[in-house]
Amino acid sequence: MDIEEVKEILTKKEFKVFTYLLEGKKNKEIAELMFVTQHTIKAHVSAILKKLKVKRRIDLIIKYKN
Repeated sequence: MDIEEVKEILTKKEFKVFTYLLEGKKNKEIAELMFVTQHTIKAHVSAILKKLKVKRRIDLIIKYKN
């Protein structure tokens, strides 16, 4: 699955979180950048991992980082 397919699967907010995750940002940093709570970011991360069928953030980075 390439980035364009990922973009189709995820919501716009999830995709934004996804891009921040690929940059190595932590939940707190992402929450501050998106003006939401860390709890919201955790929910987005969980949804992203489930939709992309990976178990951990590091697996996501390894799979999708260029």
